[in-house]
Amino acid sequence: MTIKKGSLINSGYITIKFNQKLAETINEMLNKRISRFLKELNMLISCNELSDIVPLFVKFRNEIRRCIFFTEFDFIERNIKKELEQSTRTQIERFWCDTVAFLQKQKIEYSNSHLEDSLLLICRIELFERSV
Repeated sequence: MTIKKGSLINSGYITIKFNQKLAETINEMLNKRISRFLKELNMLISCNELSDIVPLFVKFRNEIRRCIFFTEFDFIERNIKKELEQSTRTQIERFWCDTVAFLQKQKIEYSNSHLEDSLLLICRIELFERSV
């Protein structure tokens, strides 16, 4: 919130370094959240606690949405902000789809009806809010 209230001279070395640091920060945030999510998901699968998978996906979705905090920064050039947002969304959507595909394979391989029920709910979760 404090950074949002600030400003930045959009030229030269400072802007380049700020944009690089912002991208690095977002990647670090994503990597930590993905790592924690995968650890929790693996634990739930190994303990056969499949009823807790849907809340885990919802929690992950909520944490991921916080990774696009920079969209509210007025001092970042619109094209840089849009490119960074699109890159972040694409990366997360790809991970989400890969994870759901993995669970689909697990469901088929093990004929697990609990996992099938969870997947139906997971597929209804909107990863990002729709843009107007």
